[in-house]
Amino acid sequence: MVQNGVKMNPPSVNPIIYPIVIFAGSLVISMLLLTYAVSSITMAVRKRRAQAVKDWKARGVQFVMGPVQANFLNEPRSFGVGGNGTLVLSDTAIHFAQVAPEREIVIPLRDIERAFLLRRFNGRRGAKPFLIIQRKIGDLTGFQLDTPEKWAETINRTVGAVVDLSQTVQAASYELQAG
Repeated sequence: MVQNGVKMNPPSVNPIIYPIVIFAGSLVISMLLLTYAVSSITMAVRKRRAQAVKDWKARGVQFVMGPVQANFLNEPRSFGVGGNGTLVLSDTAIHFAQVAPEREIVIPLRDIERAFLLRRFNGRRGAKPFLIIQRKIGDLTGFQLDTPEKWAETINRTVGAVVDLSQTVQAASYELQAG
């Protein structure tokens, strides 16, 4: 290219620009897809939780505590491994509606020996202690939720168990061995 009698080179683009533009565009598209996926999953979870509460009310379940969001862990695996869902204490049972797979776990109060708290359960450690339900047959089911102390006190009062929760929370070295 010649301009005013001076030979000029065409403007050049730094070759690193193309990969940067492609990477940035891919990143934006990925973030949009991820945002869509997370919002879809969140909406499905909310819908499942609302449906569980509606179903319980339709069946005449009388709520003593809950519904609250909870994560369930089990040992031994008589109810399965665990998952997220909605927890309710009724006048007759503990009800847990798991989100995925969709299922309901019911632990009748007459089958519960006691409720207590642990810092570690089933290979996990939580910022808050786990609510542990011990059934009379000996298996343990754990729940992560916001106020495990209140739940344990209420469950123990309801089933007639006397448990010093301040001591069981300190049992941080106790952990079930899968077996």
